[in-house]
Amino acid sequence: MELFGWLFGMSMGSLGLAIGLLTLAAPVLWLWMLIDSVLREEWEYPNATPTSNNRLLWVLLILFANIAAIPYFFMVFSKIKRGTVPRPDAAVPVQA
Repeated sequence: MELFGWLFGMSMGSLGLAIGLLTLAAPVLWLWMLIDSVLREEWEYPNATPTSNNRLLWVLLILFANIAAIPYFFMVFSKIKRGTVPRPDAAVPVQA
C-alpha cells in the first residue's frame, strides 16, 4: 500500500510540474507569436495576395483569442520564416 501512495504522489508531482511549466510557457508563446504576426509583412503569409488582410486577421485573433497563437505557430510561423520571401514587386524586370 505504501508503494501505491508513493507512486500516486510522484504522478501528482509530475502532473503539477507539467502544468506549472505550461502555465509559464503559454504567455511566452502568445507574446512571441503576436510579435511575429505584427512584424511579418503581408506577402510573407502562406497563400497571401497583395490585397489580403492576413496580418490584420492574425494579429486580432492572437490578441483577442490567445489560443490562436498555437495554430499560428503551426500554420504560419513554422512554414515560412520571416524575411525569407522576396517582395512581390521586386521581381526581375522583363527585358524586351
